[in-house]
Amino acid sequence: MRAPPKKEISILLPAFNEAWRIESSIKAVENTVKTFCGSYEIIVTEDGSIDQTASIVMRLSKANPNLEFLHSLTRLGKGGAIKRALCIAKGDVVVFMDVDLSTSLKFLQPMVQLVKNRHGLVIGSRHVQGSKVQRPTLRAFCSVVYNIFVNVLFLDGIHDHQCGFKAMSHEVAKVMGEKIKSDSWFFDTELILRCRKLGYPLTELGVEWTEKRKKNYSKISLFRDSPKIGLDLLRFKLNENRLLNN
Repeated sequence: MRAPPKKEISILLPAFNEAWRIESSIKAVENTVKTFCGSYEIIVTEDGSIDQTASIVMRLSKANPNLEFLHSLTRLGKGGAIKRALCIAKGDVVVFMDVDLSTSLKFLQPMVQLVKNRHGLVIGSRHVQGSKVQRPTLRAFCSVVYNIFVNVLFLDGIHDHQCGFKAMSHEVAKVMGEKIKSDSWFFDTELILRCRKLGYPLTELGVEWTEKRKKNYSKISLFRDSPKIGLDLLRFKLNENRLLNN
């Protein structure tokens, strides 16, 4: 039997070369979660950074018993980093979010409450009623096209597969940490498809989302990464029965 959860909430922050904002992001998350929860952990799952991200988080974790630090010497990919943290998270509710905090933290408590009420997976969405989004037109257009494409292939009814703000029950976190194959940006989509296949409730929550980039730099490139994500999607569809049954 799996050990029972030992925290009310686990918050996972995948981080690659985030030295310039990692400390302020951790503080912002902690200040928010403390307003409604006293039993929590923040897990920074660092992904082979070559800047000072690891040393900053290590220093902070020594002074903060609620901060856990997972370090990798090599790149795992966003999905790989999150899967690693899912497997050790102690929270009854497990949340992961992008370290740039593009999604407003005022949605953290409502998301946690939805998981408590409905269990399963709660998906932060930029494409449902109540959402407010600030991002370049081209990126917004590509996001809509991708989500339409996923729905055509899988008929899952989800409006936003790629928003990096999701929460799930402890049970879902442990199952997904073991089952998901993708280590890349496709992780979010595979998470949704696997939860749907296994019958876990899926709930979309409209969020406020503002694209945040440093000097016009983004970890995900439309021209570099979009073809990769598209190929991952097609491969998954071609192997759907085998993948979703394993």
